[in-house]
Amino acid sequence: MNSDKKIFYGWWIVVGSFLLNFAGIGIIMNSMGVFIKPVSESLGFTRGGFTLYFTIAALSMMVMAPVMGKLLERYDIRFIMTVCTTMMAASFALFSQCRTLTQFYILAFFLGIGSAGSHIIPVSMMITNWFIDKRGLAMGIVFAATGVGGLIFNPLANWIIMHYSWQAAYWTFGLIIGVLSIPTAIFIVCAKPADKGLLPYGGEEALTRQTLAEQGGLTATQALRNRAFWLLAVIILLIAIANMGVLHHIIPYLTDLGFSSTTAATLMSLHMTMLIFGKILAGGLADRLGLLKSYLVCMAGLMVSIALLYGAQLMWVAIVFNIMFGFSIAVRTVLPPLMTARVLGQKHFGVIYGFLNIFTTLGTAVGVPLSGFIYDWTKSYHLAFALYIFLCLIAAAAGIAVLAQTKKMYTGAA
Repeated sequence: MNSDKKIFYGWWIVVGSFLLNFAGIGIIMNSMGVFIKPVSESLGFTRGGFTLYFTIAALSMMVMAPVMGKLLERYDIRFIMTVCTTMMAASFALFSQCRTLTQFYILAFFLGIGSAGSHIIPVSMMITNWFIDKRGLAMGIVFAATGVGGLIFNPLANWIIMHYSWQAAYWTFGLIIGVLSIPTAIFIVCAKPADKGLLPYGGEEALTRQTLAEQGGLTATQALRNRAFWLLAVIILLIAIANMGVLHHIIPYLTDLGFSSTTAATLMSLHMTMLIFGKILAGGLADRLGLLKSYLVCMAGLMVSIALLYGAQLMWVAIVFNIMFGFSIAVRTVLPPLMTARVLGQKHFGVIYGFLNIFTTLGTAVGVPLSGFIYDWTKSYHLAFALYIFLCLIAAAAGIAVLAQTKKMYTGAA
């Protein structure tokens, strides 16, 4: 903290990171489901074929993730992020001009590149660097922005589509992404407190409490040879498949059950509301109860919530699902960077988390179209939901394995 009692600049990093996630993830990832039926029906696409554009964006982001991690650590973070946020906003806006799947797929490639350097990786890196005390809370706040974005943009997209067109919704959202993210990249972001002559939040006292492994940690090469890295990779991959496979098909599933598009979008907004509180609560629980307990609470909630979808034709079950699912999927965004810093250290966090983000985007690339193709094949989402519950069980076991042996792994790394 500054001695003159000014607001610690790390909290401005939280504000900027909130805006980046609000626009980049809140729109691009959390509002995609609203577009599936209107675009597919308007242009004559299958759901699996259309949602494949999200797979291409995710694969593009996956390939670029470790590259972006290195670029963000070595070069001016503001320049890198300005280029990336501009590419992200322009690509999304240009979806409004697409008439063929090929056009969607080409733009998705550039959307993935821009996204890789705009939100998850740089935001996680900045919060990890700027905070020791209250790191979980700060991480929870910035990723709660994705829920705020989904809460606002899902009904807004539905309204624009109903009163104007899906093209108008893409163009409007692309403009919003640009207005919120590009100025943030130019004027607010800062890679680490040392760049401003500051210490991380908590100061010298917090630094002394950190283990040597956390303060230093593994190089990227060492991490790739470490069992803990691959356990984290499995966790991130499986949770991403389950999360994204459910998330972007909630609205189509509910409308298939007989709910109106307006009711489905409203229920989705309830889910996003709980996502906001769930992420802040998950970060706070990680600070207070530890990562293992908070992780298992979230995983249990995720599995139970997916199981509730089998009875979601009942309004009260649909409501309970959206509440539980919204809380539980904090496990996908808030806890993985905290677990990475704890287990593998901060020495090359940006590069290591860039590699781990490959599995986030791979899971996203698989989960979204997988549900679509299972639906096209079986005319039902039920098989997909059963698969995702099973994947969550495996991820929970892997989480126990990696977090319960943290001290042992630190000793081995030393």
